[in-house]
Amino acid sequence: MLGCANLLTLAIFAWYLKPDFSAPLGAYDGLAIFNGFLFFWGQWFSIYSVRQGDLVVHSSALGFKVLLVAVLSASVGLEKAGPGLMGGAILAAVAVYLVAGATLERLKANRMTLWLTLLACVFFATNDFLTGWKSQETGGARWLILMMMTTGSLSLVMMIIRWQDVRFAFGSLRISTPVLAGGLALGIQSLLVNLAFSWFREPALSNIAYSTRGVMAVFFVWAIIKRGKEPLGGKQLVGAILMVVALALVLI
Repeated sequence: MLGCANLLTLAIFAWYLKPDFSAPLGAYDGLAIFNGFLFFWGQWFSIYSVRQGDLVVHSSALGFKVLLVAVLSASVGLEKAGPGLMGGAILAAVAVYLVAGATLERLKANRMTLWLTLLACVFFATNDFLTGWKSQETGGARWLILMMMTTGSLSLVMMIIRWQDVRFAFGSLRISTPVLAGGLALGIQSLLVNLAFSWFREPALSNIAYSTRGVMAVFFVWAIIKRGKEPLGGKQLVGAILMVVALALVLI
């Protein structure tokens, strides 16, 4: 799924961005390639954290990325470290934790999941921050396509190494259809998010807005899986309210 999604993402980026490679590679192009490594390893640690244990713990700990991006952005003056930004980032992280319904007991029982997720946060946060901070040095389109070419190349190597699994997956229409559909959706989502980082150069604000996906997930699970038979829990409702407050703090 990861390799397929990254190759589809690369194709979507190339189709939409149409970058200019007439100029020779420079130092900032190397940074874009490095950013591709960060993105890939963030994905790798994130996937293995889910495979290690509790998805709720993973979702909760992933909210820590919002805080990291806010601190990194403020440290170089990319975004102002005012009470609105920092307060919003902290509330967003707390909101993700509450929306996921995690408890300290679950975190203690899933230490490996927690540590792998925190590693993923470090890679993802650095990736988001660098895209917002330095992508304009080479041009946003060139930066993003170099980043995804790197991630796509690593994914291709991974798929070749695990070719038997890939052939099995794509030999079944029942398996390949959701893989391709999910990869396409992830590619479009990744394009939109990274364009926001590159164009507006406010990665912390973008991450706070992006964190609302945790709130959306709760409502989708409630509406689709539970079919409306069970009410949302108190923690989830408080988390949803805190996410709205976090966005308001930053935007105001």
